[in-house]
Amino acid sequence: MKVTVETISPVKRALVVEVEADVVGKEFASAYAELSRNVKIAGFRQGKAPLPLLEKRYHQEIVDDVVRRLVPHFYEEAVKEAGLAPVQLPTIDQLTIGKAAPLSFRATVEVRPPVALQPYQDLPVVRRPVVVTDADVTAAVNALRQRHAQLEVCADDHAVAEGDYAVIDFEGTVDGQPLADSGAKGYLVHVGGHAILQELETAMIGRRKGERFETSVSFPHDHHAARFAGRLVVFHVAVIDVKRQVLPPLDDEFAKDLGADTLDALGAKIRVELERRRRDEQQAEEKRALLTVLLDRHQVELPPSLVRREADLVRERIARHLEAAGATPGGPGIEPEALDREAVSAAEERVKGDLLLEAIAEREGLTVGQEEIDREVERLAKEARSNVQEVRRLLAGESGAFTGLRATLLREKTLDWLHMRAKFREEEGAAGGQEPR
Repeated sequence: MKVTVETISPVKRALVVEVEADVVGKEFASAYAELSRNVKIAGFRQGKAPLPLLEKRYHQEIVDDVVRRLVPHFYEEAVKEAGLAPVQLPTIDQLTIGKAAPLSFRATVEVRPPVALQPYQDLPVVRRPVVVTDADVTAAVNALRQRHAQLEVCADDHAVAEGDYAVIDFEGTVDGQPLADSGAKGYLVHVGGHAILQELETAMIGRRKGERFETSVSFPHDHHAARFAGRLVVFHVAVIDVKRQVLPPLDDEFAKDLGADTLDALGAKIRVELERRRRDEQQAEEKRALLTVLLDRHQVELPPSLVRREADLVRERIARHLEAAGATPGGPGIEPEALDREAVSAAEERVKGDLLLEAIAEREGLTVGQEEIDREVERLAKEARSNVQEVRRLLAGESGAFTGLRATLLREKTLDWLHMRAKFREEEGAAGGQEPR
């Protein structure tokens, strides 16, 4: 086999491959022998049809079969010989083949670009102080009280007030006709929680259990839900029940229910947890800043296929986010072109960052061992409450090499390495501004 490498650009190569005629001839002979054993031709016993007849009838099928056998194999051999790491499947052209002639073809592929690394240790990063105030602890305790609150049924003559919870049946109509998917039965509304239409919340104030009322809502033409857009909808509401929230007493018994001996011990436990979370947030923020500095210091030509692939993933995430918010790309106020630009920009940043971190990891000899993969698989399985073997099977992929997980862990490991060697400076104005803990 003869291989010639053409450099088209920093991220594109063409491999011109030529395979010797005797190799091609043996493959043709093998293909015709296999065909003879399996094909049935009138007038001949199976396996006894003459070669000229087979060549006349099945020439193109045999050529296609030989190409399917030889091209992928010798493409892989050529890639290894050239020392390339393609990032996409090749484009094959200029293919010539004959029974007694060499096979030649041209394979065009995108490759990872050369990365000229600039200094990457002692990267400057601003460090924001980790501050947990007494007010933060109090807010966290109050949030726990809210989470453990009970709903108590109010007296029948109790008038709905802000902060109450009302159980309602409601339905929307347009011109007296019910509007599909515009109502519900036994729906619990936190009055003042802004989870439903403001007009409905306002109309409930002062109502009592058993009351029925109507309220009209005029929806704008660009409303994200098409069934409401531009319509005057009349909502018919029945108040089924009214409840109020009862918070648990703020005492040592409440603390014991949450695994602390006293209220003071609960506060101390919460402070430690808040500090841990904020240190994690601080570190994540610093790593993002490190990556930004790294990106600014380097110029890298990006393989278009990697950018397209990553942009598609970003678009999928944006679409899921919009769907969860009840909107769609192309809907009112959402420009597909702007979303596409956002996806491409985010993809370019991600691909460039990955290429830089891979280059640093290679230079510094950073790798991800099987023990690290096993620990991460177990962590993810525990987090998802799934079977470890099932998670392992999903993450291993068809090759069993954990390619995606390995790349993610190596990215994080390299960022950790850079973070340990960064040059931190305190945020201006932070000194002396912290509340004593």
